[in-house]
Amino acid sequence: MTERPRVSPSGRTPEGEPGPLGRRSPDLRSAASAFPTGVALVTAPGGLGLHVDTFIAASLDPPLVAFSPSRGSLTWRRLRRAPRIGISVLGAQHAAGLRERARPGADSLAGLDVELLEGGVPVVRDAPAVLVCELVAEHPAGDHTLAVARVLSVRERPGGTPLVFHRGQLGPGC
Repeated sequence: MTERPRVSPSGRTPEGEPGPLGRRSPDLRSAASAFPTGVALVTAPGGLGLHVDTFIAASLDPPLVAFSPSRGSLTWRRLRRAPRIGISVLGAQHAAGLRERARPGADSLAGLDVELLEGGVPVVRDAPAVLVCELVAEHPAGDHTLAVARVLSVRERPGGTPLVFHRGQLGPGC
């Protein structure tokens, strides 16, 4: 078995040569943007909301989901303390104004038809899927955190077109 080269956070080997992922994290950002992802809105009581494009179903048994907020996010620091969180999988109809709502300090729920579920958790009423969860684990992952949440309830609205983020653009998915 061949030994893998050690690579620093800057993407370089100890000898200063580019590692297997290239010279800089922008290389990874560009490569990762080739993979289309869905867009979700993670919310908590009090009107807190954080847009993510890293949402995944991590396990069916037990039912777990995961997403990856920035470690520097002030919203995440407040949101993570909530006993329950909502996750609204956004549809294509939610694209308008999303970039403005996703800016730091912006009202991430502005212009959306929001309803409150158990415990005052806000969710997007016409989202293709809505989950109510509780945070069960956080794992440091470089400049982000891998957040894992147990799914407590699910509501699905069939027939919607998902919102997809691909190569820096938002648009309808398949």
